[in-house]
Parts: sequence; C-alpha cells; structure tokens
Amino acid sequence: MTSGNLSIHKSKVIVVPNQQKKKKMLNKIDNGVKSNTAVVLLHGFGADENDLFDLQYLFKGAHVISYQAPIDLTPYGYFGGRAWFPLEFTPYGIEYNEDEVRKAIAIITEELKALMPNFGKLYLCGFSQGAILTHAVFLNSEIEVDGIAGLSGRFNKEIFKSDLVDNIAGKPVFLSHGTVDEVIPIQSGREIREFYAGSSADLTAAEYEMGHGIDPECQRDLMNWYNGLK
Repeated sequence: MTSGNLSIHKSKVIVVPNQQKKKKMLNKIDNGVKSNTAVVLLHGFGADENDLFDLQYLFKGAHVISYQAPIDLTPYGYFGGRAWFPLEFTPYGIEYNEDEVRKAIAIITEELKALMPNFGKLYLCGFSQGAILTHAVFLNSEIEVDGIAGLSGRFNKEIFKSDLVDNIAGKPVFLSHGTVDEVIPIQSGREIREFYAGSSADLTAAEYEMGHGIDPECQRDLMNWYNGLK
C-alpha cells in the first residue's frame, strides 16, 4: 500500500509467457473528478490498478485514472498481480525482452490516444515497470504528454535516446528513487536523472532512504511538485 513503502514481490526464477495477443482495451479505475486535466497511473510488476490508486490524493483537482496491466500473474504466484511485459528473475538480476517492452508501449499508447480527446492536459505517473512505459511514451512524440513522474524506474538505452529530447523541452519531470532499492539499483535511477539533466526538461529529482517503494516523504514531494505545475 502507498501509505508506507510500496514494493513489488520477490520471487524465484519466473518467466511469464506472452499474454498480449488479443488487442482490447485495458481495465481501469478512476476517481470520477470532472477536470480538464488527466493524471494516468501505471503500476509496477506484481501489482494491479488498485496499487497506485491510493496516490490520487496527491493530484488535487485532476481526473485520476489507474490502468490495469494486461498480463495476469496469478498462475505464477502473484495472486491478483499483473504485468505490463514479462520479466525473468535470475541469479544475475532481472531480465526482459525488448520486443515485449515495445508491445507494452504500443498498448498503453493506444489507450492514451483514446483518452486524450476528453482532456486538455495529460500527465503520467509510473512506478517501476510502469515508470519504463511512462518514460517511453513521454519521450516519443506520438502522444502529447504535458509532464511525468517516474518513480523507481529502470534505465533502458532503447528508451532514453538523446535524439528524442527535443520532444520534452520545458516539460516538467519528477524523478524519485530509493538509495537502498533492492530491485532496481540506485545507479539506474541516477542514469535516468543524468539523461533528463542533459535535456531542456524542467527536472525535479530526489533520492530517498527507502527501498523499492514510495515512502511518505516521496509522496509529499510528488504532491508539492504537482501542485506547483502551471
């Protein structure tokens, strides 16, 4: 739960087969607030659409939508858990297939395209695996995203390309990472920070004495960041 540290589950080696064959709209929940601004929440591996929804109070006045990832992890010991793309937990760390990442990016891109005509502004907030998608959609000019919060994300050279930085000039970016993150090491978060610092995005970045999560101090800073947006 987001009231304390929000973490993904640890597991033995697990490879999740592709469940993204059928194209259909994702399940989602929202706070019912009528607003010109939408904030989209993208959860991490092993969680579901309810996991980040507790953060809705951080985005005052916004229509908050939390999507459910397409892959069901229940058969693999994550009861009710979902994933945006398959992961393999190995003795050497977490591994994944880039093609599956691209499929997940395409899925959420289509969802956001359908959403955009209803709102004047769109912000994304993703945690862990959801942060990877958040950065990818933001950097790609296919969708006009007004700003993002990337929480405990993993650096991926296929996503963080220097030739894409013109797409985010002047746009607000909030980054957070735990200094004792046992799932995605702090170095990965620092590489993401360095990427945005080298761009003309309006960057706010902080490290916290926490693991793979979103602690109260981080939540406070995220709320202050959002409240300060024009």
